[in-house]
Amino acid sequence: MTIAPKKILIVHNDSQERGRLAIMLSRFGHEVKFSCGRDSSDKLTRAYDVVIVDDSLSGQSGLDFIDNISNGQRKKVIYLSPLSSLVTMKMKNLDIYEWVTKPIDPLKLAVVVCDYFVESAMEKALPS
Repeated sequence: MTIAPKKILIVHNDSQERGRLAIMLSRFGHEVKFSCGRDSSDKLTRAYDVVIVDDSLSGQSGLDFIDNISNGQRKKVIYLSPLSSLVTMKMKNLDIYEWVTKPIDPLKLAVVVCDYFVESAMEKALPS
């Protein structure tokens, strides 16, 4: 299965970290844009095929950012966070696609993103 290049939004404050992640994702042909999470979450995420959200944003947490996204949009969120039971319990209720444990390995994140695109393509290909 070939996945066409997609639009990816990385919501992250650390410019070095998001740059490392973007370099890996752009190697697969994806268009990567950034936000520090200050914009309207739901409106911002609608323009992208997948949204990667860090746990620590400017003035709010990543969970706060996700809370402001509609349920349908949350299914395309990959959340970056340290492993903790509190986060794990909260994320079970968020209905997001996946969470990736910090520190982030850019290649591992690229695999998770690819898995998301493959699953999405398969869901669209299956008859309703």
